Amino acid sequence: MQLPAEFITQMNTLMGEDRAKRLFDGLLEEPITAVRVNGKCSGMFPVSAASRVAWCASGWILEQRPNFTFDPLLHAGCYYVQEASSMFLHRVLSTYVNRPVMMLDMCAAPGGKTTVALDALPQGSMVVCNEPIKLRAQILAENIQKWGASGVMVTNNYPEQFAHSSLLFDVLLCDVPCSGEGMFRKDAEAVAGWSRQRVEQCAQLQREIVQTVWGRLRDGGLMIYSTCTFNTLENEENVRWIAEKLGAEVLAVPVEEAWQIMPSLLPGYKAPVYRFMPGYTKGEGLFMAVLKKHGEAPYVLDAEAERNTKKENGKARKQKATCAIDSKLTEPLTQWLRPAYKCVLRHQEDELMALPLPLAGSYDMAVKQGLKVLSAGVPVARIKGRDLVPHHALSLSRERALDLFPLVAVDYATAIDFLRCEAVRLPENTPKGFVLLTYRGVPLGFCKNIGNRANNLYPREWRIKSTHIPEEPTIFQL
Repeated sequence: MQLPAEFITQMNTLMGEDRAKRLFDGLLEEPITAVRVNGKCSGMFPVSAASRVAWCASGWILEQRPNFTFDPLLHAGCYYVQEASSMFLHRVLSTYVNRPVMMLDMCAAPGGKTTVALDALPQGSMVVCNEPIKLRAQILAENIQKWGASGVMVTNNYPEQFAHSSLLFDVLLCDVPCSGEGMFRKDAEAVAGWSRQRVEQCAQLQREIVQTVWGRLRDGGLMIYSTCTFNTLENEENVRWIAEKLGAEVLAVPVEEAWQIMPSLLPGYKAPVYRFMPGYTKGEGLFMAVLKKHGEAPYVLDAEAERNTKKENGKARKQKATCAIDSKLTEPLTQWLRPAYKCVLRHQEDELMALPLPLAGSYDMAVKQGLKVLSAGVPVARIKGRDLVPHHALSLSRERALDLFPLVAVDYATAIDFLRCEAVRLPENTPKGFVLLTYRGVPLGFCKNIGNRANNLYPREWRIKSTHIPEEPTIFQL
């Protein structure tokens, strides 16, 4: 890799030549591979000599990179492949959020930090994850549905569209577009496209994004600002600008010296910021800072949800009365979900979604105010004529009723055929109707057994497109 000369000069100036050389050497090393295990699948991976990610208990660094494409457990949402440095968000949220909150992940695709938040936030919290670019937003929705959490809404909007809405949030994550210096050893295009002019353009865009959505953050709320770049223009200087111009306090996060996280590189600026750099820390380049907006917010999400329970149930009854869906069609849905899951139904195009009460109000407001919502809560079913077909997201959801759909265990070859949307052969004694395929005890998705054949219901847009046939299953140890 040939680093841009101006980048080398920049880092030598910021760090000194000796420390910068360690970074340059680190950028020439092979990237490490890390995964974060989903709580719904914890305990099923054997543990070996690989190291745990110090700042995230569910994160692991692998000894080598397996062929993830052909691991059914990846497609089932058992783990997420993510840079170890990005998992630092878990440390931030665990430090400062101790009650249920409403959080917005503004630039969320492909979904790694959103799934960190879903695991780190207190039970009862709700997350709105947004991605402005349509194709990336669809990938985000796929990864969120695979993770299986219910307290989440996926949207496809630009920051100014949120700014014009009435939605308010306790936590705002701005993982803003950047010049990508932290991805140099993984992305040759990031190296080729780097320039000082691009750095300056990104720094200005980042300020515009933050300023645009700042009004959606409640007084006393947290903004988590992050980039995957090293320079101070996009990092410390923007953090200082946010604190001084918009009104915020920069908060410290407890870290260990052994983690070798770099503090501020901006001369004279000593606010607590956290910079991850190859050659020093595990993972790719990352910068993160935590800012508390001035003021205090009395809002508490769980109390608000309790106060709104009757109102939301009333809305649900009204919607059911006016909706053009036959009530006999929707009644079975209550049996498809855990009895303890308190929710209301929403109808969007041909989908029925079951939303937890605290999220339902935000969904209704978002739709009313013209925001584009891709999915919310648990997508339970698709409507086909006068029939309901279980949604693939239901098969992966933590809220699915455990004893309703017959389970059919399949071997590795059949699992791969299913994930390719090919025909699968079911055992002769398989009951007719909707059945749930499992691999190593983990749900993969639905088939409809009609006797002489089975209809594969795996989403075609998610299918494995490679024609390669692996010789043996992809199984890795943590």
